[in-house]
Amino acid sequence: MKISNRTANFQYAIRDVLTVAAEVEAQGHKLIKLNIGDPIKYHFKTPKLLTEPLKYAEDENYNFYADSQGILEFREAIASYENRKHKVGVTADKVVVTAGVSEGIQMTFMSFTNPGDQVLIPGIHYPSYSGNATIFDVDPQYYKTVVSDCFYPDSDHIRSLMNEKTKMVILNTPNNPTGSVYPEKVIKEIVDIVGEYDACIISDETYDELLLDEGLKHTATATIAKDVPVITYNGFSKVFLAPGWRLGYAYLQDPDNKISDPWDGLNKLTRLRLCASTPLQKAGTEALKADQSTYLPETIKTLKERRDLMYNRLENMEGISVYKPEAAFYIFPVLDLEQFTWKSDKEFVFDFLRKKHVLTVFGSGFGPFGENGFRMVYLPTLEKIEEAMNKLEDLLNENRMK
Repeated sequence: MKISNRTANFQYAIRDVLTVAAEVEAQGHKLIKLNIGDPIKYHFKTPKLLTEPLKYAEDENYNFYADSQGILEFREAIASYENRKHKVGVTADKVVVTAGVSEGIQMTFMSFTNPGDQVLIPGIHYPSYSGNATIFDVDPQYYKTVVSDCFYPDSDHIRSLMNEKTKMVILNTPNNPTGSVYPEKVIKEIVDIVGEYDACIISDETYDELLLDEGLKHTATATIAKDVPVITYNGFSKVFLAPGWRLGYAYLQDPDNKISDPWDGLNKLTRLRLCASTPLQKAGTEALKADQSTYLPETIKTLKERRDLMYNRLENMEGISVYKPEAAFYIFPVLDLEQFTWKSDKEFVFDFLRKKHVLTVFGSGFGPFGENGFRMVYLPTLEKIEEAMNKLEDLLNENRMK
């Protein structure tokens, strides 16, 4: 029996590099791992405001099947939380609870698109978007995002890609893998363009509270969309430091009911998987009511210190262009390959891994505009970051064109 075409035809670079990493580790080498956005792997701790409410699983037997759309009190807490943060005006009946944002992305592709439909995706993006486009036989069109323009979406390029087949335009701010935070002006331009077509915006805002610099503002797309329908994703993996919980949600902003049918279809799909974890939804309910200042400022302070060290080292390396990430915990340097012996970003990443034992992810795995780049996380300790940057500097010098 052969593998299905939908599975055979997509790749997931973030985890694909692990096969070679395992080979290097099997040779007895200890790796510095800068490849995956999991704070827990780097000794960050999930806050007690999220873990302590797990007691309800025992004390009140919160172990039953929940409503497929999500426990009502959790959806109410999500609506209240989003309205406090961003004043989006969402109500509990427009919230769907998912097993992580990834499930929300998949369900949206399933309910909103047919084979041959077009979806616009950031040119450097979280691979789940393009992976689902492949699985569901959708035509992905990648809009321009480049280091010289802070990795902001190019609205003119988006306009040139739009047509009657376009069903969704995906935005991701703060962005994975670049750490870019889209300005309100850019988002507004995109909203206006999408409003000219029978399409909707999918806004992944998973990192909205992990802003690293004073005065920086995250703009929720739903706050400025007006009559353009928007589905927003968020969850507990990153801001609440609980990636293994797989607890996420989506909410709808659609005052003119332009996408009510596919949204109903998404709700129907939730019944197929019965429900998201009941005890985790209860814990999430209590956490959303709690004071995040007990842990979030310290988390951001730590990330900022580590970001600054990695960025400052990279900025001084000849042959690298780097944008200072404003949020999350990723950085996306771009190599000038004409200065080096490598022929591709993938060749560079595996060379870095095999020779210096530092694990990163090749930029082309994040989309066509990611070529010649590579993604690193700045989650490790300052000492580990310093060691990794020393190794990178050595590798670059060893492989410069003569």
